[in-house]
Amino acid sequence: MNQGSSKSLLPLVEILISVGIFAIAVVLTLKLFLLASFLGHKTADTARAIFEVQNIAENIKSMKTDAEIENFIKNEIGGEMPNDAEHIIYVIYYDADWNVAVEKGATYNLRIDLMKQTFSASSMYYFTLDLYKNDAYAFIDDKKTEKNKDYTPLLVSINASKFIVK
Repeated sequence: MNQGSSKSLLPLVEILISVGIFAIAVVLTLKLFLLASFLGHKTADTARAIFEVQNIAENIKSMKTDAEIENFIKNEIGGEMPNDAEHIIYVIYYDADWNVAVEKGATYNLRIDLMKQTFSASSMYYFTLDLYKNDAYAFIDDKKTEKNKDYTPLLVSINASKFIVK
């Protein structure tokens, strides 16, 4: 009688082990699908960030005069460029749909660091465009950066310059 009960438990143990292995495989597969989804979102954000930053950089580089650059900054970007300032920082905020937004509802922010060096017959503009996401991505670890409570992922950064002859 004892032998019969142990033989009847063997299929139950095999089923429990199979269900356990299957559960572990499902959890690992689900984790991979979630990670792939988050990486897809980050890739889409990076592609759009490259488009936004490159668009502004190309607009600035296509300008031929100081007045055109100042007009672009004032009317297109919405910033003010004082005549005496040599180093100016602008921040443009975007919502989740990449529309220009106010700081409070922003998902992304574009920081434009513009430095103007004036010579007797020319001007040299150096600009850095950095686009950040205001919140870190879930499950994605940026191993190259030390994180603190103020960490925001940098999506794209461009350094460029523009020489204008007066």
